[in-house]
Amino acid sequence: MFGRRRELRWLLADERKNPYPITRTQRLRAWRMGFLSQSYLLFELDRRDSVRDYVTDGSRYVRFSRLNAPYSVVLHDKLLFDGVFRRHANLLPETYALLRRGVVWPKSSVERVDSIDGILDLLARKRKLVLKGRKGWGGTRVTVLEDLGGDVSLSGTRVAREEARREIASASESLLVECVEQAPYAREIFPDSANSIRMLTMTDPDTREPFLARAVHRFGARNTRRIDNFSQGGVCSMIDLDTGRLGVGVRVLPSGHPESVERHPDTKAPISGAVIPGWHGVVRQLLDVARAHPYLPYVGWDVVVTADGIRLLEGNANTGMNVLQVHGPLLSDPRIRRFYESHGGLNVP
Repeated sequence: MFGRRRELRWLLADERKNPYPITRTQRLRAWRMGFLSQSYLLFELDRRDSVRDYVTDGSRYVRFSRLNAPYSVVLHDKLLFDGVFRRHANLLPETYALLRRGVVWPKSSVERVDSIDGILDLLARKRKLVLKGRKGWGGTRVTVLEDLGGDVSLSGTRVAREEARREIASASESLLVECVEQAPYAREIFPDSANSIRMLTMTDPDTREPFLARAVHRFGARNTRRIDNFSQGGVCSMIDLDTGRLGVGVRVLPSGHPESVERHPDTKAPISGAVIPGWHGVVRQLLDVARAHPYLPYVGWDVVVTADGIRLLEGNANTGMNVLQVHGPLLSDPRIRRFYESHGGLNVP
């Protein structure tokens, strides 16, 4: 009962964060259908004859948040995630240190970093690092550090070294990690963020084997502060699971409705039709990871494709639906529907 109340609080908190204009009538209709206002607008549910193939926000928060219990903590806590998945060779970016209010604990055998000055010295050599909160989601506690030859960029904002030092020292519990160098195809579409793929894996209830349910490529934009967050102004494109070919891109308009884009709005590089090199190897490698952790049957992985394989940024125990279903409802796939139904049924209004 406590868990259900907590999840309902999360649901209401996210409803209050909706930044898009919506009438009271639309909001009430969205709630009756089981969706948050933002999802209602993004999926254009007022234009749908039926919404039965969409996973509702009610289901996501109330039922599916517990699909990985009691092991969800492995995905919620990035420090624990690092410890569990580090056993996979060359899979995770290097984690250099754990920070908490100015105290720095070294975490890497490759580079010892044990002070704020040590972080800035490492930044001068590496040119770019990432500071991310130990807990949290949606890119809300991610800061990209860049060395500017004396000054420092904090997620695109140029500051003096001393100000950067104060900002880093004031950070709540965070991990200092390597900034992944993405493959050329992703860099050509948008070079200023590490453009990741949200890859949703599920464990088939009949075969007990993991399968890739959906994959969506995300790209940053000029206003996303060096990250690829779709909800903060980025672009996303669904990947054809058989070929690795990207479909039409989508971004969110100020109205909250989606807009299709063939090219990246800032770089004008084509998105639709781009092909991820070595796609079948990417899928195979991720499914091998999922297979090695059968106690996590439902994970939204954030994967960056590099020139020599994949790097796993994190896993999400209760993946957001907007970036996945803006391209179409998940439940139109019988295998996906079967998975959800085997874990408590559909749908919670």
